[in-house]
Amino acid sequence: MEKPKEFGATDIFMLLAILCWAINFSFMKIALREFSPLAFNGLRLLFASLILITALFVRGEGFSVAKSDIPKILFLSIIGNTVFQLLFMHGLNWTTASNTSVIMAMTPVFVVILSVFLKQEKIHWAGWLGIVISFIGFYFIITKQAGTFHFSWEELRGDLMILICNLFWAIYTVFSKPFLEKISPLKWTTITLAIGTVFYLPFAALDIVRIQWSEISFQAWAVLFYSGLFPIAICYVVWYASVRRVGNSKTAIYGYLSPIFTILFAYLLISERITLLQIGGALIIFAGVYLTRSGYRLLERRKASELSE
Repeated sequence: MEKPKEFGATDIFMLLAILCWAINFSFMKIALREFSPLAFNGLRLLFASLILITALFVRGEGFSVAKSDIPKILFLSIIGNTVFQLLFMHGLNWTTASNTSVIMAMTPVFVVILSVFLKQEKIHWAGWLGIVISFIGFYFIITKQAGTFHFSWEELRGDLMILICNLFWAIYTVFSKPFLEKISPLKWTTITLAIGTVFYLPFAALDIVRIQWSEISFQAWAVLFYSGLFPIAICYVVWYASVRRVGNSKTAIYGYLSPIFTILFAYLLISERITLLQIGGALIIFAGVYLTRSGYRLLERRKASELSE
């Protein structure tokens, strides 16, 4: 696997993907004023799937995969594009765009936990400390709404759903890596998204049927098409192209930037306010994620420096 040392095309495309995702959080909050979460997401997933299927046919890649891989592909498709999307859309509907993005920035923590669970790697004590710190930061994020230890489901459900769907995204990412060594990112994204959409649509069918089509504004439709084309159809391919090229961890690191842009766009587009407690929680999460991913290297360098003196 090639690991480019310098800033290059992979970095540029990932930064553009982060910008697309960041603004999409606010755009979707606008669209959800007129669509139900299930109806909006069902339509955008269908739209994104059709775009990717068309692109795959144009490239002549087809849908063939090894028969032995089908059960795993089905599982990852449902985890990454059905369960994840169900939790994500309801979570976003019940919490703020800013909270959603900050909590999603914990993806590298879940990737590390998953890697340890699968015995793919061992984690330094600094990494475990980082995981604990990240969840402390998560607590500060959710206290923006509750402000006390006595939380209610209504206050927590959105943030907790985003936290759980973050875990499913980490599973989807980590287990996708072996497949990306055999098929292209476009083919992998198309197959898993199309399968995930098929399983998602039964949950959304009733809400889609109930849409009052004439009452949906042009703005809401524009958001739906943007959200299907860029954050899903294009950015998912970019994400997995990066996973294939530089690996899971280096790709996940780009997620650190998402909350910064999301909070900015949420302030400009939908007048969301962020409290000092949320800012503190975000900084704590970033510190925890850094310790989880890279903190042990600082300790090793310091130890090596002391030994050399």
